[in-house]
Amino acid sequence: MKRLLSLGLLGALFLAACASSPVAAPEAGKLEGLALTPRPLGSPDVVVLAVSGRCGVPCSEAPEANENYLEPRGTVAALADTYRAMGLNVQTYAYSAHLTTHYSSKSGRTEQGFLQMEARLKQVVADWVTGRSNPARIVLLGHSHGTNWTHNLVRAHPAVRFDTVIDLDGICYLWEDDNSSYFARYYAQIGYNPWPTDLARSCDVETIAGDRYSAKDVAYPNVRINLEVQSKRIFSWMSRQNIAPRGEVLVPQGDSNFAYDYTDNLRLDGSRTGIYTFVSRSESHSRVSEPDSAALNWVRERVRALR
Repeated sequence: MKRLLSLGLLGALFLAACASSPVAAPEAGKLEGLALTPRPLGSPDVVVLAVSGRCGVPCSEAPEANENYLEPRGTVAALADTYRAMGLNVQTYAYSAHLTTHYSSKSGRTEQGFLQMEARLKQVVADWVTGRSNPARIVLLGHSHGTNWTHNLVRAHPAVRFDTVIDLDGICYLWEDDNSSYFARYYAQIGYNPWPTDLARSCDVETIAGDRYSAKDVAYPNVRINLEVQSKRIFSWMSRQNIAPRGEVLVPQGDSNFAYDYTDNLRLDGSRTGIYTFVSRSESHSRVSEPDSAALNWVRERVRALR
């Protein structure tokens, strides 16, 4: 059963409404008639916005119990260190899988959500992207349900260029169930939907080559690079043979993994331009989000190669 938003939370949503219209800034380097200026000294070359996933299954407290775990886990820092090793100045921000600020009984602290991430994006674009000769690169990192929030940030702001979107085993199952009532209350509170599309509908919303795809499985036109990680299948792989669909022979061997991304990401035109996918043979849904995982090592290698 969904929990009602508290009066304080409704107030926070109302205050956030002023920061919820899509960023309409022209792409950096294309301001006709205006001289481009460099970013302020010391400002970041790369900005990472990271969103953690759901509190797990079973978890009757979602999304209220959802927490930012990618930051304390060290995953955000590991990604940031990859860019720093390339000589770049990096600023990171991390969020929980929730529409807005809330108290998480799991973490025991107040967690920031999508509206706060969106407000940060607007600040980043205004201060370090628009009109800059050396615009900051915006990187999104999401795990599990967090990928729905990062891809929705992209959907909500088509005028913003996102350099790299990193998906760690994106899952849409239960996301709409968890969040639709929060969107409905938010729309009612401010009197309208502030985004170009209804973000509450994120699963199976895009038709590509006759099939339906969730927003998390789409690299939208304003994304340069999409790095996608999928965890191991339900059962461990024992061998590969020339059989459909990918040549896997699945047998109940070792630890099983029942939550995994099984859909390769696509562009809206059906191509995979700029999309790179890694399917783990051994790491679980949770394990791929660890800073020392093979999955994150692959992400870091791709970041270095695609710089």
